[in-house]
Amino acid sequence: MPTGNNAILAYQQRCCRDYAHSIGLPEPYTYLDGNPIRPLPPVQTAIGGLMIVGAYPSARFESRPSLSQPRRYRLVPVADNLQPFGYEQYFDGLRVRTLESADGLQKYLLTSLLLLFEQCWITDIVKVFLYKPEHTASCGAVHPEFRVPELRSRFRDLARKSLPWLQEECGLCKPKLIVTLGEEVAQVVSGELSASADKLLSRDVRHSTALGSYPTLFLPHPDACRRSEKWRARIEDRIEIIRTTLFET
Repeated sequence: MPTGNNAILAYQQRCCRDYAHSIGLPEPYTYLDGNPIRPLPPVQTAIGGLMIVGAYPSARFESRPSLSQPRRYRLVPVADNLQPFGYEQYFDGLRVRTLESADGLQKYLLTSLLLLFEQCWITDIVKVFLYKPEHTASCGAVHPEFRVPELRSRFRDLARKSLPWLQEECGLCKPKLIVTLGEEVAQVVSGELSASADKLLSRDVRHSTALGSYPTLFLPHPDACRRSEKWRARIEDRIEIIRTTLFET
């Protein structure tokens, strides 16, 4: 049985190889130019500290002209990110773009905790990029023959199928605290699928979740914090709870 870093590497390899089939991902499932959409296992894998769980990876986007309106550019996903919530900066054809969720995670959470990305275990519950309706519409405007399933509406089902993978990561990480990001992840992890964001994203550190006995705190997503003072204040209110759990226990 692999131990330590070897066990993490074995998990990463198996995730890349077997994850898509395990959740029933449609085949083929690709970006506009035919690049395969692949599982994104955790790359930041610090053990025994803070584990951060997002919903699903974003992607790299490009601005491309619409076929019917060449002067109108549409933003289309073209490639996988390098890692969950990883800092990326690239030119999308019109401007320099960054991964906003990574910026938000650092700005609203990690900076206040004096933590670096590499001091955490950072992952997503669903390991692949999910097309939203606006993504499929943009792809269709650029390349009308391109067909890809819209899977964002199936997030809850895909997340439930992904729980065994996340549970395995918890066993590898053995975190002092798990924080989940966003209402939907909290719903799946807690099993409270109809609970509101206000109820779930509370100050309570839970111990009885689908992830086992590890202390778990449900937080707003960094993207929500960027748009709303309410959710920024909610994370700020949790910082001392997180700090106490991580550093004083």
